[in-house]
Order: sequence, then C-alpha cells, then structure tokens
Amino acid sequence: MSDKTQTVSTSTLLRTGAGQLMAVAISSSSGSPIATFYDNTAGSGTKIFEAYVPTGYPLLHNFGEILAPFFSTGLYLSLAAGMTATVWWREI
Repeated sequence: MSDKTQTVSTSTLLRTGAGQLMAVAISSSSGSPIATFYDNTAGSGTKIFEAYVPTGYPLLHNFGEILAPFFSTGLYLSLAAGMTATVWWREI
C-alpha cells in the first residue's frame, strides 16, 4: 500500500483501481459548492462521499482508518466551478 496526495481545481479521475479515501481539504468560491467522490472512473455511479462547502467555510475531513470509505473501480472527484480540493488516498 502507498499513500497519494493530489490537489485539483476541476473534476478529475484521481485513481484507477482499488483504494481508500483517507482525507480531504476543500475550499470554494462557488455559488453551488458541491464536491462528490465516486467509486468509478467517471462522474457517475456509486457515490462514496459528498460535501457541501460554502464560500468562506473550508472543509478539512480526516476519515481515520476505520471510517475511511473504500473504492474498487477508481476514485473520481466531481467539483463545482470555483472549488479546489486536496485529496489523500491509499492505494490497495
């Protein structure tokens, strides 16, 4: 297993294959500030985490070992315009 980190400001495929979403830091300057993580290689399918992040109230969430959601197909992050996210995940 290895841990990975990536910072993005557009919707993107973060990983293909299995893993575990460990933590997220998300900020927004958007009017519709929704960030959605999918167990998929595209912005559809099984949602594993979704967050509403209003402007001026950044989100920092560490899931911890026990509660961190697993994904099997891939990890895709769908971000609204004006959002930035730093994502930590573990490859399995």
